[in-house]
Amino acid sequence: MATQTARVEGTTVPDGPAPEAFKEAMGLFPTGIAVITVGQGADTEAMTASSVTSISLDPILVLVSVNAGGRLVAAIDGAGGFGVNILSQDQHELSRRFATRDRPSGLAAQRLLGSAVVGQGGHLLVPEALVSLECTTEHRYPGGDHVLYLGLVRALRVADPVRPPLVYHRGAYTGLRA
Repeated sequence: MATQTARVEGTTVPDGPAPEAFKEAMGLFPTGIAVITVGQGADTEAMTASSVTSISLDPILVLVSVNAGGRLVAAIDGAGGFGVNILSQDQHELSRRFATRDRPSGLAAQRLLGSAVVGQGGHLLVPEALVSLECTTEHRYPGGDHVLYLGLVRALRVADPVRPPLVYHRGAYTGLRA
C-alpha cells in the first residue's frame, strides 16, 4: 500500500489521506449553505460558507470557518463580528455569487445581496434568508489553511414561512423537503 500524507497546520502527517481524497470523502456529508456578511456600503464583504456549526447554548455560540488567505478574515478581525445568513433552497444563485475567490466586495457586494438590511451589529443581513444571526467575535483560532471564529450570537431572525434549506452534497446544490 502506498504511503500518503496529509497537511495539518503546515506539517504533514505520514500515512494520512491525500487532501483530494479527504475533500471527496467530505463531499459525501451534506451541509447547509450560508452567506457570511461583514460591514455595509463600501466596506461590505460576503462569502458563501458551508462550514457553519452551532456550538453552545450557554452562551449561544456559532462557529464559522473562513479561508485564512481571503479578504473576510481581515474584515471580521476589523469589525469584531459578522452576520450568518442561512440560505433557502431558492437562493442557490446568491450562494454562487459569493462562492468564488474573485467574489464582489464593497458596494458591488451590497447590490448583489439585494434588499439586505443592516442589523444591530452593523452588518448586512439577507432578509429572505431562512435564518440570520448577528454575532460578535468571541474567539479566533488558527485551523490549518482556515481561521475558525466562534461568534457570540447577539440577535437572530427566522423566516416566516420557513422554506426548505439550500444543501450542498457531492459537489452540487440540492435541497430537502420542508
